[in-house]
Amino acid sequence: MSEQYGPPESRDAPSAGVPSAGQPAPGPRTPPSPRRAQRAQARPAVPRWLGQLPYVFVLCGVAAGLAVVATNHFRRGSMLIAAAVFIGALARLVLPESQAGMLAVRPRWVDVLLMTAAAVGVTLVAFVAKGTPG
Repeated sequence: MSEQYGPPESRDAPSAGVPSAGQPAPGPRTPPSPRRAQRAQARPAVPRWLGQLPYVFVLCGVAAGLAVVATNHFRRGSMLIAAAVFIGALARLVLPESQAGMLAVRPRWVDVLLMTAAAVGVTLVAFVAKGTPG
């Protein structure tokens, strides 16, 4: 006894890969769908990787600041980190959504507010923290 699997409709329907008589077979003569044309028009003029540059610059600035902190220059390194985060906030404020890359996580005003607060916080810690007696 051979039992077919799936819903009863699928047993009686023709296979999904074969076009019906009313539909044209896809091929080189089939015009592009309007959805594809809309997507092509909606693409930004700049390449996708270019939108990630502000994020990469902020990461490089923070990494450089951490390297300076590791060489026992706490205030200089902290200021470098704060400057990098503040530049990230400025980039998020000025650049459009498509070019902000991974800096655009939340609504614009929230991103700018949080990054500015982080930069100010790191700056305050840099100036308030006492150095080790040498």
